Amino acid sequence: MGMKMTLRLLAAAAAAAFVYVSPAAAIIGGTPDTTHPYVGMVGFLDSQGHHLQLCSGFLTSETVFVTAGHCAGPETPGAPVPTTAFIWFGSGPDNPTTTPPDAIGVPTPSPAWSGVVGEHDIGYVRITNTNVDLAALGHADLPPTVGYLDKLATKRGQQDVSFTAVGYGVVDMSPAGAVPLFTRFDGTMQLERLTDIDLVTTSSPGNGTGGAATCQGDSGAPVFYGNVAVAIVSGGTKYCQGTAANFRLDTVEAQRFIPSS
Repeated sequence: MGMKMTLRLLAAAAAAAFVYVSPAAAIIGGTPDTTHPYVGMVGFLDSQGHHLQLCSGFLTSETVFVTAGHCAGPETPGAPVPTTAFIWFGSGPDNPTTTPPDAIGVPTPSPAWSGVVGEHDIGYVRITNTNVDLAALGHADLPPTVGYLDKLATKRGQQDVSFTAVGYGVVDMSPAGAVPLFTRFDGTMQLERLTDIDLVTTSSPGNGTGGAATCQGDSGAPVFYGNVAVAIVSGGTKYCQGTAANFRLDTVEAQRFIPSS
């Protein structure tokens, strides 16, 4: 499943968030983040002004904000098309239903985005208006070469490799519902395997040393290997337990699609 959330669902769950979850809770299993100010929360609207989904993303320049394709474009074939994006860069809490955005822009999914999560799941927002100094926030470094992660594809290369995800997703997901804090968190996940398009990570301490998990609202969030944003959160398993698929940014498609400025 994709890891976006509708603004209506988040608004309905907001009151519960502060009752049942303390601020020390996590991305799921992480900690509040203060070191990635260029990572933001982004809400999308259609041409009629209807709220669609809430995701995460990050600046790669002062005018380009990268996120998932199923956020910047229609989630499935025939679904509403996002035409406007509101972005918040505060560490939180920044409730998207009450806090004015820090930036506004126009979303663009990959031309190859088909509505199938995992395939061509990349998009960006071209920022057109801003209320903050985006240059002061900095930006993420992208992989310097195509195939930057391929060295991790061997059995030896997969040993004890961890990644850091930074996003605004819910901090708890269960049959009782989602619990958002509208706050930026980071968490460590463990490498499980690589595919041609995905970096697959695990949150299970029994399968690695990660312990954190991405969840709904983390779609489009950067996944760091060291200081390099090597992937974006794309999808995961039910209730955000187990593995997660993260669309690789060291592919030819990603590197050709993301504007340089």
